Amino acid sequence: MFYLQWAAGIARQTILMPYIPAWTTYIAVSILFGLIFAGRALCRLPVERTLKRIASAFSSGLCIGFVCVLNSYDVGAYLLPGETVEYDSTYEITYPGPALGRTSRCEAGLWIEDPNTGRRLQLCTNKADLDRQIQRGMTAVRVTARTNRIGSYIIGHQFIYQYPESTLDDDHSVYASPSTASDDAVDTARHLP
Repeated sequence: MFYLQWAAGIARQTILMPYIPAWTTYIAVSILFGLIFAGRALCRLPVERTLKRIASAFSSGLCIGFVCVLNSYDVGAYLLPGETVEYDSTYEITYPGPALGRTSRCEAGLWIEDPNTGRRLQLCTNKADLDRQIQRGMTAVRVTARTNRIGSYIIGHQFIYQYPESTLDDDHSVYASPSTASDDAVDTARHLP
């Protein structure tokens, strides 16, 4: 039971690579477990080989196999070695957030895009944390993630100010001077057909 809760927590912060066949693997392993259980029931019950008992054993094996293999790729992305990267991403806040189970939901959800996988992930958060972390003008989030061949595990995030690339000079530290910006506009206008 502890493993299931631990794996579910990891899965909420993990983005898998697009080529990982997670659901196909989960279903195939579940069916394999079901066939093993049905085969054992067939061999152990030579007198009463009823279809009902074999179907019951198959469905039990199917459920046990599915529970055992669920979130295994997410746990693999968390446990396997990889490199820690930081990247800036745009974000979107939604109310309510992602589901935490059958009956509960997060108060708010924070959608970020992972450039390593090309996918989006909704992180669980609440309004009080968002009010404390986000200041006026913060348009991006800096994400720290551990990435490997299976996917990315989000370690943390911090909201940041992000300026458009055209307003930054070469060292990306201050705004470009107005005279430089107007000279660029004149040069661009000269090269237009």
